[in-house]
Amino acid sequence: MITPARGVMLMLLGSIAMAGSASIIFNLDAEPMTVAAFRCLLAVPMLLPFVVWELRRVDHKQALPRATVIGAMVGGVAIGIDYSFYNTSIGLIGPGLATVLINMQIVFLPLIAWVLEGTRPMKQLVFIVPVMVAGVALAAGAFGDAELNLFGVVAGLIAGAGYATYLAIIRRTAPTTLRPAPFTVLSIVCLTSGVTAGLGAVVSGRFEVPTQAPDWLWLLALAFIGQVVVYLCFNIAMTGLNEVMASTLMLTGPIFAIILGFLLFRDAPTAWQLIGCATIIAGAWWTAAAQRRAR
Repeated sequence: MITPARGVMLMLLGSIAMAGSASIIFNLDAEPMTVAAFRCLLAVPMLLPFVVWELRRVDHKQALPRATVIGAMVGGVAIGIDYSFYNTSIGLIGPGLATVLINMQIVFLPLIAWVLEGTRPMKQLVFIVPVMVAGVALAAGAFGDAELNLFGVVAGLIAGAGYATYLAIIRRTAPTTLRPAPFTVLSIVCLTSGVTAGLGAVVSGRFEVPTQAPDWLWLLALAFIGQVVVYLCFNIAMTGLNEVMASTLMLTGPIFAIILGFLLFRDAPTAWQLIGCATIIAGAWWTAAAQRRAR
């Protein structure tokens, strides 16, 4: 377990890394579902040295109880489903609207907590959620040239539900020990999510092995930044934050994406995107203030 302050810092770092991974995907000329599979599978060998080091210093029974291992496997399947449907939604409705839909985890996570634990969502969430979703929509440019496709919308919502399911499982199956095994848990997640996404790509006929060396270099960079860094930060942070706070902080991703887009590609944000960023920040502050008053 970690303190809420460290949890917030790790969530923000993970959001920055996630925004960076979006920039990497932008440079990849490969089948999206293939990218989803390889970004997970290539992360496994990167994690193995840390796994070996970690397993030598932790108590296996305390750091890796059966619930934690099973949770990592089931969570990995959820992430594999998330990636598969998210990539499908991007092709049908565009990346902006797809980003909004996957961030509907801010709605799904409190509902999961309500169903599983009887934790009623705070009343302010009825007003906070529309504000945050509107901010993400504006920041992601969802209303630019996106086409409304029913299956694309459904796929985006399924991706968001898969993402929320993963986060909920990881948080609830985390061991209570002060010496957990996050690298081992993440390696299990990456392996099962990669297999899940790969099977989805094969079944749908969208599995293609990249043939260009630059594509493999980008995939390796994506595996490290988009999987190792992002989910290591999120997995650890979720043990010290509740669902509402964690899901709200994840919505800062579009803000960091805009900043990186300007720094790396000189892509200046529009006025509407800046308004969206301000809306997200206001919503995050509102959530934090409401959480403090509820204690």
